[in-house]
Amino acid sequence: MRTLALILILLNVGYLYWQSQSGVADPQVVSQSMPPQGVPTLILLGEHQDGPAPRSVPAQAASSAAPTWQCETVGPFSMSAEAESLQALLLDSGLTGTVRSVSREVVASYWVFMPSRATRDAALILARDLTARGLRDLYVINDGEHRNGIALGLFSEHDRARRRVEELDALGYGAGIEARNRTQTHYWLDLSGPADSFSGIPIPPDVSRIERPCPPLVEP
Repeated sequence: MRTLALILILLNVGYLYWQSQSGVADPQVVSQSMPPQGVPTLILLGEHQDGPAPRSVPAQAASSAAPTWQCETVGPFSMSAEAESLQALLLDSGLTGTVRSVSREVVASYWVFMPSRATRDAALILARDLTARGLRDLYVINDGEHRNGIALGLFSEHDRARRRVEELDALGYGAGIEARNRTQTHYWLDLSGPADSFSGIPIPPDVSRIERPCPPLVEP
């Protein structure tokens, strides 16, 4: 019996040695390391490092990039109809526009006059005296704040009005210059749209194109 037990022990030791050398795993160990059927296999983070990194696809990569937005102001126009006509023409090019007006006071002319006299008769005597000295284009003012004064001309340029005053000074008469204002209105066309749409737009030669920042609500 002792000999038989020794033989069985030697056989077991030999079998274990053969398994370790041949790489054959114990069926019980294999069955314990395999997950149950239907349960997904857990892949550790380190296992991904040996393989290629997953490719990230940017959003809307297949779609074309959004166009660059641009805003310009075109003008000035002396009439609103000119700005509105260009606005309608550029709409077909993908440009939207808004017409706005800007008004300001400008000097329209320069009026030369002599201060009011005490009476109308005195103004008439002065007017006849000036005419006798060779001055023309004058008349007695009949009403207003300069009533009984002498109007000596309306000039579009200040230099011409000043020369008229110097002419009176040389004759011994004092005269003044008063600027006459008027309201001047210009019209501007504010455009916005894709930058490519601004290429070759038919802008009249007497107006300017001014690039400006686009308002936040205009940008796509």
